Amino acid sequence: MKRCAVAVMCMLALAVTSAFAQEMPVPSEIKEVILFTDQALVQVEAQAKVGQGLQQLSLDVRAFNIDKDSVQATVFGDGEVYSVQFKEINLPEAPTEQIKALENKLEGLDKTKSSYNNEADVLQKKEAYLSSLIDFAKVQVPQDMKTVFPKPEDLEKTLNFLGTNYAGINKDKEALADKIKAIDKEIDVARRDLDMLQNRSHKVKRAVEILFNSKKEQEMRIQASYLVSNAGWQPYYKVDVPPDLKGVDLTMFAKITQVSGEDWKNVKLTLSNVLPLHSAELPSLSSWILDVQRRVMSNRFAYDKAMESAAALKGVRLAASTAVDGAQVLEEQKQAEFVQAASTELPISFEYAFPQPVNIESQDKETILPVFSKDLTGNFYYYAVPKVNARSFLACRVSSAKEILAAPMSVYFSGRFVGKTYVSEKKPGEEFEINLGADRDVIIKREKVKDKSQETFFGKIERLTVIRELGFKITVENLKDKPVKLKLIDSIPVSKTDKIEVKDVKLAPEPAKTGYQDKEGVMLWETELKPKEKKEISIEFTVTYPKDLPVEF
Repeated sequence: MKRCAVAVMCMLALAVTSAFAQEMPVPSEIKEVILFTDQALVQVEAQAKVGQGLQQLSLDVRAFNIDKDSVQATVFGDGEVYSVQFKEINLPEAPTEQIKALENKLEGLDKTKSSYNNEADVLQKKEAYLSSLIDFAKVQVPQDMKTVFPKPEDLEKTLNFLGTNYAGINKDKEALADKIKAIDKEIDVARRDLDMLQNRSHKVKRAVEILFNSKKEQEMRIQASYLVSNAGWQPYYKVDVPPDLKGVDLTMFAKITQVSGEDWKNVKLTLSNVLPLHSAELPSLSSWILDVQRRVMSNRFAYDKAMESAAALKGVRLAASTAVDGAQVLEEQKQAEFVQAASTELPISFEYAFPQPVNIESQDKETILPVFSKDLTGNFYYYAVPKVNARSFLACRVSSAKEILAAPMSVYFSGRFVGKTYVSEKKPGEEFEINLGADRDVIIKREKVKDKSQETFFGKIERLTVIRELGFKITVENLKDKPVKLKLIDSIPVSKTDKIEVKDVKLAPEPAKTGYQDKEGVMLWETELKPKEKKEISIEFTVTYPKDLPVEF
């Protein structure tokens, strides 16, 4: 009880002390921004000259949404900080006299612009009249010339008349255009000021308020920070492979959006991939209860949910293709290098600090900044799954010394856009594959060469069990003038019931791996094809199953 009483007394004393302190507005400037995926930590600095005694320092904040609990400040000066808090103060209503004056000013500007527009109409009619004289002359003068040829002095007077009048009209039109442009600017400024005054009663002033007891008259420095919403970044990757296949250029971009309400001008920008906590509590685990399922989700509901997820993923991929896909690759002499951000590994995240100041306005658009670019060594080969797709694909397996965040990736081959993919999060050194597109010069063909069913004994007595023999031949051919490595994937059926049996499996040649990627029945062949070489892979097996049991192949 005593502690509570002391706390209450301290709060009352602070409130009374604050009431006697005079508010001192202090201009501040945003110096640094740490940008997370869905919010930003804004750090501002200010200089203030204060006298001795209690000072109520107020730093204006223009951001729309601020996490009030995140506000903190540090004062570099001789004295004591009593409190730091975020305040929203209702602005007083605008003076009626100022509104009336601006309305009168706008009325006068509108009248002036109207007179300018009338002058422009007169000039337009004069120009149209001169043009009509010329059009008349094109018809009438040639007819008159059949009988009477005009005198040279008359032609000269006519040309001088037209030239002088056209020149005068054009000069007057240019002067009027300048006047109209200037008065439009005045009208815009006046209307903006009027809107601000008229809506002033609906606005609030946001500020970081610092109660500081200065021990002397001094100049001091203030640092404050706060979290704002409506700002964030997402990674985006671009890989470019040269035609000689001697490496992979991997570039990471940051797609930044911010409509926080504050413009970030010449700020030190740092990107962080930390996962923000929405709850400070550690996760807990409830009891694992087994029970009879009460309700089964309908197929229609499951289909709708799946379509929603697919649409969301498609929207992300489409949104990620805005600026980088449209960029042109210019090869002029030596290619300029990216200024790379410095990467720092923290216990729970990575940060990327840009070495140069950054300008990002608060508006509904994306800003794309390169984070890092790195040359990687790749293992190039051809990849084919003829059962699914009849084409072969040039692929590359790479690993990066840097962490790879889950993000969309645009793939370029020799500076030309190939397509988009999505890369999952990778640890430093973890390998991943990149599809570089189909190649017509490595031909893959898969055909069924055997499909024989035995449903009778010796063609007379019906069997209760069907014996079906199947055979497939895969032909691979290299039309290139250089050897290629090929990884080919195919499969045989796998039975999940004792009523269906797969036996007599014959594979020629034997695959390099069976149960590839931990998938039963899936096999991988690895081979190297010399220039103009052709090879074959044979797959045969027998399937037995009850005659009355329909089986799909």
